[in-house]
Amino acid sequence: MISLNRSRWQDLVIGLVLLALGAGLCFGTFAVTALPGQDSLGPRLFPILIGGGLVVLGLAHLYQVWRGGTPHKDTIIDGAPAELPPGHFPTLAWVLAGVAIGAAAYNYLGFLLAALAVFVLTARGFAGRFHWLHVLVGAILVTIVYIGFTKGLGLRLPAGIFKGWF
Repeated sequence: MISLNRSRWQDLVIGLVLLALGAGLCFGTFAVTALPGQDSLGPRLFPILIGGGLVVLGLAHLYQVWRGGTPHKDTIIDGAPAELPPGHFPTLAWVLAGVAIGAAAYNYLGFLLAALAVFVLTARGFAGRFHWLHVLVGAILVTIVYIGFTKGLGLRLPAGIFKGWF
């Protein structure tokens, strides 16, 4: 019998949630129908890959809990041990603020600025402080993703204030 203290219960729940999300995404993807002329896997490819990745992460997390270890190790940031304990509320608040602002601004500001807000605020939460490098890396990544989706895949993402630039 495995004894579970509070921290291990939290780790167990995280593993089960990851597993459930991944399995739900994989199974839910099969309800998506391909349009005539599309490959049968076309619109299902990325959700299945992401769902499969979540299942693998959930199983790995549960395996670590079963072994008695902790899935999270002390994180190293800038060569020094991280000072933020697991479950640090301000980190969660920054990430949730990024997601909320990104979702609220998606149609008005467009994909580029909304995704940049999500990236920068999430990076701020995980890094524990703001750095301009987060803005630079985020701007490069969201531009690549935007061009890849709009030009490469032919999908329409809201341009927002950048309408007509790309």
